[in-house]
Amino acid sequence: MRETQTAADGTGEMTFHPTDLQAELVELVTAIIDKQSGDERVAALDAEVGSWDEALYASLAEAGVIGALIDGDDGLGMIGLSLCLIEVGARLARIPLAGSVVTALILSEAGLSESVEAMAAGTMTAVPALPSRLHSVARTGDRLQGRVGIVPTGAAASHLLIADDDDRLWFVAKETPGISTAPMGFSYDNGVAVTIDISIEDCQRLDGVGRDELEGRWRTALSAVAVGACREAVARTAKYTSERVQFGKPLSSKQGVLHRAADAHIDTECMRLTTLNAASLYDAGDAGAARAGLEAAWWTATGGSRVVHATQHLHGGMGADLDNHIHRFFVLVREIGIVLGAADALLEELGSDIVDHAREE
Repeated sequence: MRETQTAADGTGEMTFHPTDLQAELVELVTAIIDKQSGDERVAALDAEVGSWDEALYASLAEAGVIGALIDGDDGLGMIGLSLCLIEVGARLARIPLAGSVVTALILSEAGLSESVEAMAAGTMTAVPALPSRLHSVARTGDRLQGRVGIVPTGAAASHLLIADDDDRLWFVAKETPGISTAPMGFSYDNGVAVTIDISIEDCQRLDGVGRDELEGRWRTALSAVAVGACREAVARTAKYTSERVQFGKPLSSKQGVLHRAADAHIDTECMRLTTLNAASLYDAGDAGAARAGLEAAWWTATGGSRVVHATQHLHGGMGADLDNHIHRFFVLVREIGIVLGAADALLEELGSDIVDHAREE
């Protein structure tokens, strides 16, 4: 599969290979995370409910990483963000980078420059809060009320970007009276459930941008995190099965192990390519970006689940040990899949979108 596609204006081809600037930023992000975080650091943070790596996030902000990803004039775009998030996911870095940058991009479109600057500096963190089919957030008179089941990295966010049932967006501080959060017990990524009963006077309503734009970019960003987690889980599984000897031979020499590991690698590549495709379409301003984000989400919900089940299973009994790091990749990717929605529901949404566009033509 070639990593190119026809450009949105039909004049040539877009490539998923990073520009020099994007590659340099990814290298910087990787170096900072590798220096300040690792398996032991992640495990220590996971032992404390609601904790996140504030020092690491501050270092990224100080290095200008967050500001560069938010600034739309430097050519980094969604591709640059996705490439950085792949490395964040591969290292299980406990930081709200995805939510803050996606939120800042939406706030920038709505003209909330002061909040955007604060997020670029790392002094404000945020995350989208999008109700699933099982929950709702509605405006009733002068109040905003409802519940969001899972908000990834919500424990690390100082602000929420809430979508209501009428696709309006509201930006609000998480500490606003009437907002309560509860940790999700299975989450290692600081996920929280959010209950909302607040006055709209305590929120900033975003004009000129709606849920579709936010949801598409959020789906793409979450998929990028999952890509990184799956890539690293496959790499660790390849190493483990090559070193683990059973009946005188490495596990990797067994045909069944090889086939399942190969399938996991292929699923990961499909996730990566669909995610980068969505990111490239957003950067090109292509009308098909939202559908591409939906396709990436479907691959994450289906392929991602297969990958982390396979990698955990191929670790044998070690994969069931909660102290084994492979378990953390499993939990993160499964949580992202739950946030994105059931695969069947995503497929139904994708089919409806295709039918609607066909009728318009």
